[in-house]
Amino acid sequence: MHRFNDMLQSGGGHTAQDIGSAPGSCDAADDAWHKREKDGEDMGSMGIKVGLAWGCLLAVLAVGASEVRAESRQFCRQYASTTADVVRDAISKNPACQDYHRGVHDNYDMHFNWCIHNSRDTVMGATDHIRSLAAPAGPGVYARHNAWVIRKDYPGICSAEIIDRSKGQYLGELLRFQFSSGDFRIVSDYTGGGDFTHILVDGQAFPAHFAHESDAVVARIDRNLVSALKRGSVLNLNFDPTGPQYSLSGSSAAIDLMTQCARGQNPSPQPAPASAGPNVIHGACKLMVDGRMLLDIRQDCPIWMANDGTGTFWVNTDRDVYLDDYFAEVKPSGNGLASGHWNGERGATHAQAWPGDDIRLGNGGCWSNACATICA
Repeated sequence: MHRFNDMLQSGGGHTAQDIGSAPGSCDAADDAWHKREKDGEDMGSMGIKVGLAWGCLLAVLAVGASEVRAESRQFCRQYASTTADVVRDAISKNPACQDYHRGVHDNYDMHFNWCIHNSRDTVMGATDHIRSLAAPAGPGVYARHNAWVIRKDYPGICSAEIIDRSKGQYLGELLRFQFSSGDFRIVSDYTGGGDFTHILVDGQAFPAHFAHESDAVVARIDRNLVSALKRGSVLNLNFDPTGPQYSLSGSSAAIDLMTQCARGQNPSPQPAPASAGPNVIHGACKLMVDGRMLLDIRQDCPIWMANDGTGTFWVNTDRDVYLDDYFAEVKPSGNGLASGHWNGERGATHAQAWPGDDIRLGNGGCWSNACATICA
């Protein structure tokens, strides 16, 4: 992939090395990009359309380095046309998908102009990012709520699950509730768990007998525990001294959606979280991408706060009248990780450049991964 790192010259801008594609710096992000590209093959009918459209775009990406300059405008025309078409179809099905600040719109000229001023690596990241935002939920997905994904596993059997990447595979990364024929079960990939334990919800103990099934442990749970899970804040499976432990944010709506799914009902609209509305505060902010410090404002940096219960914020913009040379967004997923986006190039007007996966909260209000750090 790194042999496509020449900059699109017709519109100027940074070199590929400047914007974060130096060898060895973001290989994990590249691997994740290719993995999600493979995963996209399993999408439903809309996903097939998206995959075919982006397949054409990736064919243009496969131009040799000596041809990049000659083909840059052709590539950007293909990118803009494909992106506009796919997003237009997604918006027609769900108008809430449209988000100009993240590049999820059907304006061909805006997509073309952004592309021509950015490197191919940046545009490739944006391609995957926009597809993930515009594509439907995916095969078997009944609904989503916060970090929860509600799936129709089989007719009459549905589940609600979260993936907590901070725990690691087979160490509690997966937490799933399942409902069928009036019975509730809880599933964990913590393979060291099992047998008898007391599940803790906000410190209250509920006995549970786990059994091993394939690469997971499973227990049937009663209505008292289900009620506690819906109203509780913290779940501790109590398999070892550290838990594993989970936030139950959004669990009530997720469990309700799971039972509706199993009963063959359409998902009911979930009430929006209570909010005082977005506001802008001023303080310190930073943005570093691939070792380059793009923002380091000690005070008076505008920080836009969503105040919608998600923890989402933007740095160096008020999302109204002020938009500086560089700005970025962080959107926590509710599972210890967050997605992030930035504008990719000095003066670009919308944030659809993708800094990689697994952005985690660290010290000083900074969210970081191997490629980027965003602080507020």
